[in-house]
Amino acid sequence: MTDRAEELALEIHRGRQSGQPVRTMLRVDDRVLARVTDGIYRRPSSAFRELISNAYDADATEVILQTDAPRFERIVVRDNGRGMSPEMLADLVTHIGGSSKRTAKGKRLGTVDPNDPKLSIGGRRLIGKIGIGMFSVSQLTQHFQVITKRRGDDYRTSAVIIMKTHTEEMLASASDGDVFETGSVTITSEPAADIEAQGTEIILMDLTDQARELLQGLERWRLLDRASAGDIDGAPPKRPTYHIGRVAPEDADVFVEEPELPWSASDTPVARFRKLYDAVRNEVRDRRATPVIQESLDDYLGMIWLLSLAVPVRYIDRHPFDLTAEDGIGFFNLTTRTAEAVELAAGQTIGERLGLTSSVDPVGGFRVLVDDVELMRPISFDRDLRGNSEIGRPLMFFGKVVSGLGAVPPESGGGALSFEAYLYWNQKITPKENNGVLVRVNNASGVLFDPAFLGYQVSELTRLRQLMSEIFITEGLDAALNIDRESFNFSHPHYQYLQKWVHFAVRQTTNKLKGLNKEILDARRTRAEESRASRLDVLVDQVWQSRRGADAEPPPTVRLALRGQALLDDRERGVLVYDADQLAEKAANRDVAVEDSQLQALAKVLSAWGLLEDLSWDEQQSLLADIAAVFGAR
Repeated sequence: MTDRAEELALEIHRGRQSGQPVRTMLRVDDRVLARVTDGIYRRPSSAFRELISNAYDADATEVILQTDAPRFERIVVRDNGRGMSPEMLADLVTHIGGSSKRTAKGKRLGTVDPNDPKLSIGGRRLIGKIGIGMFSVSQLTQHFQVITKRRGDDYRTSAVIIMKTHTEEMLASASDGDVFETGSVTITSEPAADIEAQGTEIILMDLTDQARELLQGLERWRLLDRASAGDIDGAPPKRPTYHIGRVAPEDADVFVEEPELPWSASDTPVARFRKLYDAVRNEVRDRRATPVIQESLDDYLGMIWLLSLAVPVRYIDRHPFDLTAEDGIGFFNLTTRTAEAVELAAGQTIGERLGLTSSVDPVGGFRVLVDDVELMRPISFDRDLRGNSEIGRPLMFFGKVVSGLGAVPPESGGGALSFEAYLYWNQKITPKENNGVLVRVNNASGVLFDPAFLGYQVSELTRLRQLMSEIFITEGLDAALNIDRESFNFSHPHYQYLQKWVHFAVRQTTNKLKGLNKEILDARRTRAEESRASRLDVLVDQVWQSRRGADAEPPPTVRLALRGQALLDDRERGVLVYDADQLAEKAANRDVAVEDSQLQALAKVLSAWGLLEDLSWDEQQSLLADIAAVFGAR
């Protein structure tokens, strides 16, 4: 029996000659995948991530996403990848969930390397495998168009797709083996003069009201409006520092909230992202000690940040494996027993020294632009310590693993698994969302940083907050990804192996930090014995050690600055800086007499208990003043 995809491909070829459109139905072969149009993805950024991943798999070097922000009436995603032939397009719409990637069918259709179906034609490790990525847009719209062309083809093919949802009753009444019709497709072809052009363009039309409101972040604005009117219980959401503004419901050309963007209209796409990144990092100076993306950025700018973390673009500075001794970071190799210091020759990268290869893109680059902002991974590695640890510099720990699971029968071991990884330690990880471990499968990630480090159970809360880690999977693990690629099957052998290694790596890292801190503390105690410490200093040290451990880093430096003195640089280095004049004014109003040394000690004790971590600078200042008032009142 002839496959429906083959029939449809022949109809598309005949339509090129006759000029007549070809109509068919979208079909899926599994009832579970019939739910794709109901939206298995959690955020609008997930849909864009999937489309960008498809372009990467097609060996595109550039993807342009235009969202029409802040209106979001129409969204266009355009890439310069290899495009789709009639056979590929026919297979796509008749076998949703039956991807040709990583299969012999992919070799026949020309979607994969003919010698290795796990690679693209250009040699990239494929991100997609299930075949539903394009239909992730169903949470945004039921109506979209795909325009595609292969290099050397003298026709350009267009498919207009209208999808429908399935109710629980429809699914419940279906019989085993039923093929679900998930929508209609109208395919047309037109002659193309640009024979050498290639690529795919996806146009999202008629976005749902819910999708537009999510992209616009209207729920937060509504809550802020209610808070201004006094019509809300509890604390209102934080007003985003940077946002795209808000347009009037009745006239999308009128702003009821003017945009506050960190860049100017004349900035280049690269400069715009750099300014977005710097704006978030600089929140540490005047808003809160550890910036939070959700408070700094509105939903749209936050979406840009999420995409930049997830898709396979370059780092904002350099890949972690391209760092050298000149970067002023202490390097360690995670061996089977301990973390060993690594010395680099002049100009040598840590990747060259340890044989780490995940920084190499075989196709030679991949750019993603969202509304004239070029995405880059918002991850950098400070050469200066963002804190006052006496260790004196950030540290990085590297590992390269080839598991033995490939030698185990696949049904019990899951197949081969290998990966490369780093753990970066600094006293302050900024922003807060970059704290944790992020797993990249084939150079992409659907998950965010996990601050629990895959369920690490040992009580290392302080040090875990000071770690950022990325794991680059070079083989395996994709079978452990759930269908949305945003979570893992925890029972899969690959995930369990990775989890154990992460816990081992965290343990090695924290043990090395404890050893270094112990050496420093022993030296400090020796010096302290030679000079007489105040009772207040002794008390603070006792509280700090009881809360953070005897081998923890020393308490933070606290400075009471007079009004007009620079606070910003000290705060960026991790010093707790407060406005002494403001504290004095509050004390005077309350008839309080508290010495500066007592306030400084109080701040250190609160920090020891972790009570300042999630407070803004203003909130910390007020808390100090209130506690001082209680104990200084007469």
